[in-house]
Amino acid sequence: MATASTASTASTKSSKWSVERKGAEWVTDEERRGKPRAQFWPWAGTSCNVLLMSFGPYVMALGLDWHLAALAAAAGAVLSFLLLALVSLAGQRGGAATMVAGRAAFGFHGNKVPTLISYLALVGWETFSAVLATLAARTVAHRLDPEMDTRPLMVVTLCLVVLASTVVGIYGCHVILRIQKWFALVFTALSVVYCGLTLPEISFAAHGQASFGAFTGGIMLTASLLGLSWVNCAADYTRYLPRETGRGALVGWITFGGTAPAVVLMGFGTLLAAGDPEVAARAATDPISALSAHLPTWFLVPYLILALVGFVSGSIIGLYSSGLALQTLGVRMPRHYTVLIDAVLIAGAGGYVVFAAPGFFAPFQAFLTTTAVVMAAWSGIFVVDLWQRRHIGYDRTALFSPLGAYGRVNRAGIGCLTVATIVGFGLITSPDPHVGPLLGYLFTPPARAGGLGSSNLGIFVALVLATAGYAALHRVRPSAPPNTTEEIENRDANLIGVTT
Repeated sequence: MATASTASTASTKSSKWSVERKGAEWVTDEERRGKPRAQFWPWAGTSCNVLLMSFGPYVMALGLDWHLAALAAAAGAVLSFLLLALVSLAGQRGGAATMVAGRAAFGFHGNKVPTLISYLALVGWETFSAVLATLAARTVAHRLDPEMDTRPLMVVTLCLVVLASTVVGIYGCHVILRIQKWFALVFTALSVVYCGLTLPEISFAAHGQASFGAFTGGIMLTASLLGLSWVNCAADYTRYLPRETGRGALVGWITFGGTAPAVVLMGFGTLLAAGDPEVAARAATDPISALSAHLPTWFLVPYLILALVGFVSGSIIGLYSSGLALQTLGVRMPRHYTVLIDAVLIAGAGGYVVFAAPGFFAPFQAFLTTTAVVMAAWSGIFVVDLWQRRHIGYDRTALFSPLGAYGRVNRAGIGCLTVATIVGFGLITSPDPHVGPLLGYLFTPPARAGGLGSSNLGIFVALVLATAGYAALHRVRPSAPPNTTEEIENRDANLIGVTT
């Protein structure tokens, strides 16, 4: 008995560092393990990012005092990560990846629409992380030697970020949970030093004013930068948890993990912007350079490590989930191969943005707000559908077959997503000259140019419309469970045929 126990323990330890072979298919009860507190680290890792300090100045740019900006940023962080935590319950309840569970709300084929949008959003965030890591290397190199040709260093940095993210993404969920803990601890240690060095630059002086539109805009902007950017990944990291895992503890640890670092970093960023208006101005176009402006030369390399840790941490989360999204779309290849596809896309798109694209931040802001509208609407529908299934759970066969109880297309889900997105696009604006004219069509010209136009109201409206619409139009009809051994065998055979 002792020998068997020792062998089992050794097998469990080695499996923590083995490549995850499971893709988007169902996680059985026998494969589940872990505690809710482990979910703190992946989401703390996504928020441990030096870029979040520049989000404080972004919110202040709406015209708010530093204390109102910090409060709006904190509210946006809490609300968005709470929504993400609610979506994550689908993984613990059903054992399916996030976008696979979405088939219950949109139908097997109808779900391909939000899954494709989710995939593009994730690849966009991964590219954004790689680009900013490369720009961080350029910033530090210019500070150390203004005459240096930084292009070789930038190429090496881009390749290293993509390579590191790809390797961890290939290993999969269990390794990501462990790596994110280390990243968060390293980032915290370096951040303490950074804050200590820049402490003389902060100020508590008030320069803005109170405005309901600006305050609401700050909440929505922060929500789109944080939880709404990752909500389509939420269940991918909880599907290995046992079914008996406490839901309150799970929601609490995830919300706390994502919110705590974000509130501290964004709050410190607002104080930096209040103390030095140039930081706020430069953060709008080059946040990495703005945040390093007052650092001594000896801390520039640690600052680069600080930035790289944050960007790689966020990229890992997206890379793993985008691979699962590709499988959900119907790409028939192992998960670790789909990660390689995403890595090639990120390297190509990142290289283009860094070395060829004339501008970056205006298109990124447009990408951010438009995808946030879609993800807000999708989240509302997903959470309502999950709540309606609180007593019956998910039908395993139906999630993997268009012939199952969820059907090919759920008109209520697709219809609510479409209507909410169209209305939401009409209530957001963007400074991007190409995308901006296509948005904000429901505003009057004065409202579009004023605080209401910059409030990102469409994100909130899309969430409310989709949630209320789906709750009114959709009712869960539980499918009859298989009664005989033959029916069970036929069900499982059908499942294997669809997922392989």
